[in-house]
Amino acid sequence: MANADETRHSHKQSTHACWMRVLVSGSFCFFLTQFSRGKQAARLLLGAFSGYLVTDHYSAYNDYPRDRHQLCWAHLLRHFLKISERRGQAGAIGKRLLLIGHAVFRTHHRFANDPDNITIYHRRMQRLRRSFRDTLEKGKQLNPVIAQHTHTQCAYLLKDEDLCWTFLKDPIIPLTNNRAESALRPYVIWRKLSFATQSLQGLLFRPMILTVTTTARQLGMSSLETLREISEQGLSRKKITFRFPFDRRIA
Repeated sequence: MANADETRHSHKQSTHACWMRVLVSGSFCFFLTQFSRGKQAARLLLGAFSGYLVTDHYSAYNDYPRDRHQLCWAHLLRHFLKISERRGQAGAIGKRLLLIGHAVFRTHHRFANDPDNITIYHRRMQRLRRSFRDTLEKGKQLNPVIAQHTHTQCAYLLKDEDLCWTFLKDPIIPLTNNRAESALRPYVIWRKLSFATQSLQGLLFRPMILTVTTTARQLGMSSLETLREISEQGLSRKKITFRFPFDRRIA
């Protein structure tokens, strides 16, 4: 099971947009800077990974097998909130989608606290899914001239409606992409404080140092002590023997 996300990365020597990507799987966090946000960049990030994948609703991940791809419901709720603030029928559609989204979270949390009632859980989720699909159909049928954005958004999500419910296949699949977003947050703060990278070395250094420090935190280890041990081995020209204990449970 893995979570993937990306955020903009600034590099002074590039006239094109750069992106900092992260893949979080188990205790491991892998960061990668790329000059593209497209499908080829996503494939490079994922490599040979073939488990369940949680992402936001971005087309770069569309090539990933649909039966193992879950969309982040937190992102969906933010979209529904924006739709609900519109006027007329579009706003009514948004309010209905927002209501269904909150019901999905409540039902999921209730099941997490009482996993024995799996039959009731699936019955409720299937009922919510039917209501969700019907509401998207109504949004798709809105006049594209009067409610262009809502019409387009509902049609786009309806095409990927099955990706919203992959979590029903296995309880280990989360509803949100919070793990990837949390892994990116320290970098976002770093970016605001230190501005852009200015060299190729800096472009390579940031994802490497983030991979080490974030993985250490995931394992409940001290990032400082981890870097000190690696640096001492490197500076003394010894073979770097440090290895992360990936058999350790996530702290």
